[in-house]
Amino acid sequence: MNRWGSALVRFGDLSRPQELLGQMAVDAVYTPAERLRSNAGRTLQHWAGRLAGKYAVLRLLDLPATAELLGQVEVLPRPTPACRQSTACLDGHPPAVQLSGSLRARARSGERIRISLSHTDGHALAVAVSAARLPEDD
Repeated sequence: MNRWGSALVRFGDLSRPQELLGQMAVDAVYTPAERLRSNAGRTLQHWAGRLAGKYAVLRLLDLPATAELLGQVEVLPRPTPACRQSTACLDGHPPAVQLSGSLRARARSGERIRISLSHTDGHALAVAVSAARLPEDD
């Protein structure tokens, strides 16, 4: 496993989530919860940010960016102490990563993968790191 991974996704001249993915299917890359969250009045930058987060996590784990592996990385807002209803709250929340399938075993014991996402008017950037678990992770 690398110490960190990063990714940049360009979306400025695109108009649909499918255009971010090339030949990969939206349903294969994004989990049902991600699709629901991104479709809820969000712009293409939210789709691009999640995709950049997924790429960064796979680079952290030294894995190729296939549709199957991208689909095993879920990037959703993490509820904060001030708002435990992140699905209903439209305030900003820090992103959280959940791994499923074969990726779950790739994370180091006692550590959690964290990501940071940033957007400009045409690019989404993500950085992923593996760090010690914090009390709010439980």
